[in-house]
Amino acid sequence: MNLDRIIEGCKKGEKICQERLVRNYAPGLLAICRRYSRDSESANDALQESFINIFKYINSYSGVGSFEGWMKRIAVNCTITFQKKNFKIHYEPNVLHDSSQHCEIPDVYSTLGKEDILCLLSELPKALFVVFNMHVVEGYSHKEISKMLSISEGTSRASLSRARGRLIEIIEDRQNKENQRVKYLHKI
Repeated sequence: MNLDRIIEGCKKGEKICQERLVRNYAPGLLAICRRYSRDSESANDALQESFINIFKYINSYSGVGSFEGWMKRIAVNCTITFQKKNFKIHYEPNVLHDSSQHCEIPDVYSTLGKEDILCLLSELPKALFVVFNMHVVEGYSHKEISKMLSISEGTSRASLSRARGRLIEIIEDRQNKENQRVKYLHKI
């Protein structure tokens, strides 16, 4: 069964098509929900809410643009709404710190693997992580982020800048610790 047939079946409320849609897309959407959630239980709740909204609003999908992208946007919105409702996330006003305005990422850090990057991102404060993930990973504009999070575009930009600066601090700190460990091992 192709995607167009699944979409048409879902619009008609056909259970087999709904099950096929869930089976085909739940793993990818769950990964998105996990990126924005504090734990796997809230990610699962957000995924469930995402599919409820997908089926509720599937008739509004016009066929223009990527259906998968449309579902991803719903998953991001549902997860963020869930997080805002159940957990306090504080966004600082749009005052940029001088140290984070023009941060350059050293070339040595371009060798980081996916697991390393995910580990580093998990160390960011939740508000910075959400904006960084939405802009860098999901590709949302600051205008879209500001509407979704109910913050100003300037606050979105400032949060992204702070996130980048904080990531560089975390990476440099780890690099310094590794250098100290290597020096210690050479002394032994």
